[in-house]
Amino acid sequence: MTVHTPMVHVVDDDPGMRKSMEFVMQTADLPARFFGSAMEFLAAFHPETCGCLILDLRMPDLTGIELLEQLRRNKCELPVIVVTGHADIPAAVRSMKLGVVEFLEKPVEPHILVTHVHDALRIDTERRRKAADMAAMKARLASLTPREIDLLRLLVMGNSNKEIAQHLKISIKTVANHRAHLLSKSQALNTADLVRIAVLAGVC
Repeated sequence: MTVHTPMVHVVDDDPGMRKSMEFVMQTADLPARFFGSAMEFLAAFHPETCGCLILDLRMPDLTGIELLEQLRRNKCELPVIVVTGHADIPAAVRSMKLGVVEFLEKPVEPHILVTHVHDALRIDTERRRKAADMAAMKARLASLTPREIDLLRLLVMGNSNKEIAQHLKISIKTVANHRAHLLSKSQALNTADLVRIAVLAGVC
C-alpha cells in the first residue's frame, strides 16, 4: 500500500489494546497499521499519508497530546480519534482545540469505534479532494498574464466591461477578448464561475 491508500493508524502502548483494535479493524475490513509508541509512529509516518489516526493519550516518551501538537505544527491535518482510559475535561478540551474529531473513553464498543473511523475517513477524503481542487485552480490561474490578473481583479470587484476598459485604458473589445482568454485558461463555465475560482484560489 502507498501513502495515498486510506489507512487507519493506531497508536497505543498497550499490546492488549492494539490486539483488540486489530481484530476490530479486520472484522470491519479496514486497513490498519499499529504502533506501540508515538515515536514509532513518527518514524514511519509520511506527511501525505491518507486515512485517520486512533490515538491513546498516556504513553511513554511522547504523549498523545504531544504527538498531536507536533503533527499540527507540521501542518498535518490527519483526522484524529482519541481513545483513552484516562479521560479528563482538560485533556478533552485540549484535544478538541487541536482538531480531534472524536474523544472516546476505553473500553469502546466496536461498532461505535468503526462508525467514527468511517466518519474520520470521509473527512480526510473530502479534505484531500478540496485540497486537490484548490491546487488545480491555482495551477490553471498561474498561467495568467499580469494584464489578465488586473482584469480578473476588476471582474471580482464587480466592474462592467466598460468600467474595466476605462480603468485599464483599453477598448471594450479588448476587455471581451481578455475575458474569453480568462474563461479558457481557468476552465470556468462562465464569469460567475471564474470569479468563484479566483476568490477560492486567493488570486483576488
